[in-house]
Amino acid sequence: MKDMYYMMPQTTREKQRTNVTLSAANLAAARKLGLNVSAISDQALAKAVRQAEAAAWAEENAMAITERRAWIDANGTPLADLQALRLD
Repeated sequence: MKDMYYMMPQTTREKQRTNVTLSAANLAAARKLGLNVSAISDQALAKAVRQAEAAAWAEENAMAITERRAWIDANGTPLADLQALRLD
């Protein structure tokens, strides 16, 4: 039993069971290929969450970004005279 303890990963994330409805064809194909449906689902959900958070941040900060771009258009980039690589 002691050996099994050392085989366990050092870092574990808290997991929670949930029910997910998948198409029968996709589930059968994934099982046939030996894919870990739970891990794939978790990764896809994490990606969707990151994308939704990024979209929410962009929407929340859209006015500030627009104002900053307008300021740069009017005044140029800060410290532009110290910029080593110039494109003009």
